[in-house]
Amino acid sequence: MSKLEAKSNPGEKGRVRLSQQAIVAAAAHLFARDGFGATSLDDIAGSLGVTKGALYYHVKNKEEILRLIFLQVLNVAEEPLRRIAQSQQPPAEKLAQAITHHTAVAADRSPQMSVFYREQVHLSGPFSREIALRKKAYERLIEQIIEQGIAVGIFKAEIDPKIATFGILGMCNWLSQWYKPGGTYSQLQIGAFFSQIIEGGLLNRPTL
Repeated sequence: MSKLEAKSNPGEKGRVRLSQQAIVAAAAHLFARDGFGATSLDDIAGSLGVTKGALYYHVKNKEEILRLIFLQVLNVAEEPLRRIAQSQQPPAEKLAQAITHHTAVAADRSPQMSVFYREQVHLSGPFSREIALRKKAYERLIEQIIEQGIAVGIFKAEIDPKIATFGILGMCNWLSQWYKPGGTYSQLQIGAFFSQIIEGGLLNRPTL
């Protein structure tokens, strides 16, 4: 089971231990299945066996639930990448590990991840800015790895780190559309393929 998949367990019939985590898990399943716009607070409350009024004790509105889903995904994704970026390993090894990590993130089939890749357009105002800044900070960790590689002469100096980062994330993120668990290749194998493709375009090769 994915780290992002949290089950809401109503327990005894007619009773539920309502919490923000249970609301987020139930909403993620409904948003992933039906879309954010087509899901109401009544739908979320009904799936939990509570009244809509009970939800307001934990969340203000549907958009706040969406924000919490995005934060849940980012919290799971950020820390492993930060550890990779801050490690003492050579930049090429850091980059390979970063690609493997983000491949696993993008291949995650949890409802939360499906929502993350489809529903950001429904975040507005401070929520939208908050998530955009968190995503930029995540991108910056990969960009720093590439900058380190350029600084020590491992990666090509003519490569723009920001553009290279966008390319890496775009390639990995597309797994959210086509990857199927149990297919020909595992997440690790696909991550290794991506690393080979990227490194072939970044690494300086000695001239014979």
